[in-house]
Amino acid sequence: MAKKSHPLQNLALISHIGLMMLLPILGGLYLGRWLDDKFKTESIFLFIFIILGIISSFANLFRVAMKNVSKKGRD
Repeated sequence: MAKKSHPLQNLALISHIGLMMLLPILGGLYLGRWLDDKFKTESIFLFIFIILGIISSFANLFRVAMKNVSKKGRD
C-alpha cells in the first residue's frame, strides 16, 4: 500500500526543483553578461553561459527525479 506523503514535503520538493532550475540559469546570465562587459564582446559569453545553465538545470532536474523515483520504488 502506498504511503501518503505530507503536503509540506511536496511543497519542499516543488520549491527545491524550482530553485534548482532557476539558479543555474540566472548564474549563467549574470556570469555571461559580466564576461561580455569585461572582454567587450557582443553577447557570446551570455549565450554560452545561459545554454550551460539550462543544461545544468535539466541535469539537476533529472537527478532529483531519478532519486525520487528510486525512493518511491523502495517504499
